[in-house]
Amino acid sequence: MSEYIIRNAKPEDAAFLADTVISAEKSGSEKLSYCTLFNLTAAQAKHNITCMFEEEIDGCEFSISSFLVVEFEGKPVAAFGGWIETMNEDETPSKLLKSNLISYTFGREALEFLKTKAAVINALVTERNPMALQLEYLYVDAGHRGKNLSALLIETLEKRALAAYPGLKKVQVQVYSNNIPAINIYKKAGFEIVSTSKSNHPEVLEFLPWNEKHVMQKTIN
Repeated sequence: MSEYIIRNAKPEDAAFLADTVISAEKSGSEKLSYCTLFNLTAAQAKHNITCMFEEEIDGCEFSISSFLVVEFEGKPVAAFGGWIETMNEDETPSKLLKSNLISYTFGREALEFLKTKAAVINALVTERNPMALQLEYLYVDAGHRGKNLSALLIETLEKRALAAYPGLKKVQVQVYSNNIPAINIYKKAGFEIVSTSKSNHPEVLEFLPWNEKHVMQKTIN
């Protein structure tokens, strides 16, 4: 593993992190919710996701400081995000931070289109547990898979979180149930499925990669 370097993400990684979000969000499908739910092209969606990262709002999945990046020969080849969800009562939930970022960057027309699709996605919107490490958007470049990078990123994110919050007890990740490779990675790392949500809306697969999502969890410390 000596040729791989794990480091904190930097502002100059914003475009790579946008690609990370896009790949992870597709969950092995061709459906990118940031296109389908906002009526945007792939280029527009990537631009907006990049802009959200550039705002650097801590405490949600679009914060550069939430991410670790793996470098190989000076180039990023993998990434994973993780943040502590509202350890204190006065902290803003990540759901609201994300919503504010989207409102600021995506524009009125995109937001109005999203409102018309609320019935499609509502059943899959899962509240994040406070005082838990939330993991989101795992990506490893195809040429570097099979190198145990996913497990290494999970372990490093957990250690980073425990160093900041020694009393941390739970780690959670949300994953579409069709993403068997990711589910197996998390199970191998000690996660178990603790809840499942499903949308029976007839149009759901026109807008999302799958109609069912798991919350997986592990206990640490």
